[in-house]
Amino acid sequence: MTPLTLAVRWTCVASLVFTIGCGGSAGPKLAPVSGVVTAGDEPFEGGLVRFVPKPGTNLNSREAVTDAEGKYKIEFFKGKPGLEPGEYKIMFSLYQMPDGSPAPDQSDEQDPKHPNELGAVQFVAPEFETGKAPACEVTVPPEGGQFDFELPPLKAQPTKLGNKSARR
Repeated sequence: MTPLTLAVRWTCVASLVFTIGCGGSAGPKLAPVSGVVTAGDEPFEGGLVRFVPKPGTNLNSREAVTDAEGKYKIEFFKGKPGLEPGEYKIMFSLYQMPDGSPAPDQSDEQDPKHPNELGAVQFVAPEFETGKAPACEVTVPPEGGQFDFELPPLKAQPTKLGNKSARR
């Protein structure tokens, strides 16, 4: 066997072992993550809950929209529930019209506009929108868990020009 043939075989074997050893196409190990969000004494209906990994990790950010009871369930991608275990900052967002009515539905729009462009405003307090409130830091263990959050009562926040970071 020539050195070139041996090198090619070794490269193929090493690639195969690396692929199998790193989980192949199984993807990351996921932990089930769900919870309930309230704002004041009311469910946080139709709000966005975003889990953002702490800087310096290789984790992925994921988000969910709450239902009429304020419940959410994180999906890694459609049909695959869960989130990678680790440390996260939680951010919340709810854009509504200034009178509290829902922002216009753009689900069928090919190029949706930011809610601010439609006259909607953020109703979540800034420290919860940006994840800077102490309650906005969680560690997701390998077995997952339920993470419930209590936000201050919702009210229209002052408009920040050029803020297009939070979508909803």
